[in-house]
Amino acid sequence: MKRQILTSVLTLLSIFLILSSFSVAQEEGNYYTVTTWKFEVPEDGSNTELNSLLQEWYDKVVSKNDKIISERVLGHQSGSDMRDWVFISEYASWNDIEAANEVQSKLIEEGWPDKDERGKYFDSFWKYAVTHSDEIFQEVPTLRK
Repeated sequence: MKRQILTSVLTLLSIFLILSSFSVAQEEGNYYTVTTWKFEVPEDGSNTELNSLLQEWYDKVVSKNDKIISERVLGHQSGSDMRDWVFISEYASWNDIEAANEVQSKLIEEGWPDKDERGKYFDSFWKYAVTHSDEIFQEVPTLRK
């Protein structure tokens, strides 16, 4: 009887250790910020200017931020409201989202070192922005294709 109990305990312990090693070995999913902007072209603006502003932001900030693994920009192509743009940025961890914000602040100052020029850039950008929303998601690696 003691031998059966010991065997059962050892079997359960072995199963627990095996399952624990699987859970430790499982990959944790990356984190994504999803920002949805609603842009409108004002009378004193143009699609060309908006695209130029977005490209300048990418060149000076996004492309130089080493905490951002990848970024996708999606323009609405079909449906009732063509003003929606979705920006999806990928990070390795929650902490990298916070670190990316710190890096971003430095890159903004480097990209537009003159305070007046920086102000002009953001004034130009904000005249297109109607509204936006921000969400943070974590990938589920087992459902990745």
